Amino acid sequence: MLAYSRTFDQLAGWTVKIGLMLRAHDRPGGIGIYSKNIVKHLLEIDSDNHYVLMYNNPDHVGSYSHLDNVDELYAPPANPLIWDQWVTPRLMKKWAVDLIFHTKFTVPLATRAKTIMALHGASWYVHPEIYGKFDVFYVKCTMPIYCRRADFMISNSDLTTKDHIELLDVPPEKISTVYFAASKEFHCIDDVSVLDRIRKKYDLPDRFMLTVTSYDPAKNFATLLSAFEICREEDDIHLVVTGKNCARYGLDHDIRGRGLEGVIHFPGWINHDDLPAIYNLATVYAFPSIYETFGIPVLESMACGCPVVSSDRGAVPELVGDAALMSDAMDADALARNLLKIVTSAESAQHYRAAGLEQVKKFSWTKTAQQTLKIFQNVVGA
Repeated sequence: MLAYSRTFDQLAGWTVKIGLMLRAHDRPGGIGIYSKNIVKHLLEIDSDNHYVLMYNNPDHVGSYSHLDNVDELYAPPANPLIWDQWVTPRLMKKWAVDLIFHTKFTVPLATRAKTIMALHGASWYVHPEIYGKFDVFYVKCTMPIYCRRADFMISNSDLTTKDHIELLDVPPEKISTVYFAASKEFHCIDDVSVLDRIRKKYDLPDRFMLTVTSYDPAKNFATLLSAFEICREEDDIHLVVTGKNCARYGLDHDIRGRGLEGVIHFPGWINHDDLPAIYNLATVYAFPSIYETFGIPVLESMACGCPVVSSDRGAVPELVGDAALMSDAMDADALARNLLKIVTSAESAQHYRAAGLEQVKKFSWTKTAQQTLKIFQNVVGA
């Protein structure tokens, strides 16, 4: 629950200026998706207040030039610490913003404006072994400072909220969960010509398991690979692994030496416009992450009618409810059994397809923006 009660409506005659720090706008993966979507949908629902958008990429300037309540600034990229703590407060002071919102992890320390930051997990605390020692040291030194300085924090899941309360002593009244969503372009595609074009473009097999990921120990590729080998003993299905630097998995795990070179495919980074068709083409989506603090690909997959098989760790159970098959992240045999339930049973596949399509209706970017705007209102009105 929020500790603030006054809203914009009670600040008569005052247009609130909201500064958005968009250094994460070009980040691949969930943080970049969040950054773009929260801006887009906030501006769709809020025409009363003034927004100052601050990019570190000049290509984004002008994206919202058609809106009278938006100013867009370019601040040249620099060391993130300098950009956040020196460049941002100077520019935001010049534009007289009342509130600064950063879409990832930090807030300016030297500002009189109210500050809010988005939290995308506490994995450095929960699984420090998957990060470099310096990264863990740096985060553990700085995050408590940002958490104390921020007027409020928006968390991407109840798991993230709980972790910050328990591990970083964040007061419960200073943090709230606001779920992300799948973008509207992720939906079931019936046009066979579209699907055929994408299949040919990326040279995809007829039947395949899919995982949309990145090169990251937390994504648990080793267990997925072991489960896939078990599945191959019963079914001639392929595996498609797409995402940033994913081809490195093939080298790390000796795909060629294991005789899997022709059945595991690494098409690289998929154009965002093509990704919905990839989900539609897949037989099953595999998500055995060790510690996922949200997992946008799970929602994207369900929205496209692709059944989900995942680990039962992290925030994934919050997202999927009963609409996916789950097992322990490190149990390759259990993961294989669940994958085979979908791959070999049309009845099971249809059940989890329908369940996923129903479950994903609970999430929308409009709802995310509405809840975020309400938090802005309460923090500025305090």
